[in-house]
Amino acid sequence: MKHYGPEYWDKHGAYRTPIGFTLALVILLRPYLIWAFAAISRRPELDLVALVYRQKQDFFVALAIAAIAILPATVYSLRRPGSSLRLKSLWRHMRWPLVLCAMLDLAWLILQASQQYYRFSLYIAVQAVAVAWILLYLMRSRYLRVFFADWPDELESKKSDEKGKDN
Repeated sequence: MKHYGPEYWDKHGAYRTPIGFTLALVILLRPYLIWAFAAISRRPELDLVALVYRQKQDFFVALAIAAIAILPATVYSLRRPGSSLRLKSLWRHMRWPLVLCAMLDLAWLILQASQQYYRFSLYIAVQAVAVAWILLYLMRSRYLRVFFADWPDELESKKSDEKGKDN
């Protein structure tokens, strides 16, 4: 039973991906995105990782925390009609690794702020606000609960083609 109207469905009859979910993945996976941008830039004088993370240890801890969000991102990328039933049952629980990742990320940001004796850092403040917003979004969004409970079905045209071949 669909909780939201047809304007929320895609061509497969599944719920469309919320923009907040996409933004949550981008923000939670930001250490990997920074690492990818640093690798793509190939300019040794512009070290993006050093601009964002003061020490290598901070970068590696951020990578470890963000690694939790890789599993939901991978299952999301494999979320299409005809995927295995194992992924479908796994998809229902993918909100919780994202919540765990956001909680650990927020705790890590608070720990970084405490190491600087709570001096104001715009970079840490912006990250903390973004991660706190994501945590609230993941916990409170009704549409996101329905989105994680849904899995795309086969296209109707394929089903009608198969029925036509049987006749």
